[in-house]
Amino acid sequence: MANVDFFSAFEYAWGENGAIDTWIDTQYKLGWASIGSVPPSVEQFNAVHQIADRKANWLYGQLKTAATARGVTLAAGDLSALVQILAATAPDASTTKKGLIEIATEAEAKALASALLAITPATLGAVLADFRSGIPGATFAEVEALVADQGPIIVTDMGCMPWTWVSTAYFTGYRNPLCATIPQHFAATARAWEMPVTGGVWSESDPKQARLIAWFREQGLTVSSGSWAKGWGRIADLGGGDWKAPDLQDVFLRMAGTDADTANPRVPGSYQSAAARIAAPVRMKNDSSPWNAYSWASKTALAAGYPSSVADSYFGIGGNIGNVESTVMIGGSETRAASAAVLPVVLV
Repeated sequence: MANVDFFSAFEYAWGENGAIDTWIDTQYKLGWASIGSVPPSVEQFNAVHQIADRKANWLYGQLKTAATARGVTLAAGDLSALVQILAATAPDASTTKKGLIEIATEAEAKALASALLAITPATLGAVLADFRSGIPGATFAEVEALVADQGPIIVTDMGCMPWTWVSTAYFTGYRNPLCATIPQHFAATARAWEMPVTGGVWSESDPKQARLIAWFREQGLTVSSGSWAKGWGRIADLGGGDWKAPDLQDVFLRMAGTDADTANPRVPGSYQSAAARIAAPVRMKNDSSPWNAYSWASKTALAAGYPSSVADSYFGIGGNIGNVESTVMIGGSETRAASAAVLPVVLV
């Protein structure tokens, strides 16, 4: 064979152009003993070396491809090229990670050198935190400390509601869009995201109460301290940043609409005292005429709004009726429908 370059020889295969006898893998693994005492033929000899050459060529091809990718030149008497390949020095990387075990790919080496691309437990945790429906989560204390809008935030210890940034004349910061909403439930005490409306005092220095105070002021639901009354959905200014909270104990909720007594509109937060619509008794003249002879003109209504004169009305036949001077309340201590009590609270 002609004298050839060391590395080029790896690319030759014995007997490439010659005939090859059948040489199965089992025979190859047994070695020359499978041939016996008979010298191997040229074809058998070439077949064995072709298998060895193909394996060597495959390994050399891998090294040559890696060297080309790294820009490294292979030399017969210099092993530094192989060291450079194994060192896995990645272009654009600020540090060198040695060993193929430490760095599997060039892309990973680049990523470790980039704060944007690097995947560490901290960065992975930050990314995964954003996958709560696309909205990050934070505690109330963390949200309270924010000084600028960072988009909606789920407040994890306040009912897991998404809060948004608001900026008004009375409050700037994150607040629940459902602030001051009345939830109806049977819990014995207010939960962390609720505030009792039982007539206590709210303070602007309390971060939760401050949000409610601002909301009521934004809606114009305020009264003077002397005008505050139980049942109103309003707060009263007590001075010094303190406000009298609403007291909604023992009252029913009713949709705003029209006052039946005055025909005036009823606005949200307004109060209306109890009333009962019943048939009013009348005071009647004491004379000898039978009941069916009385006319409405002779009867005086005891209740406001009762008609004083209409066409004759017949109450029955025979007998007289005396004076009806008064009424007596019977039954319970109040007029009410059946009800189930819920906790008087509003959402913070």
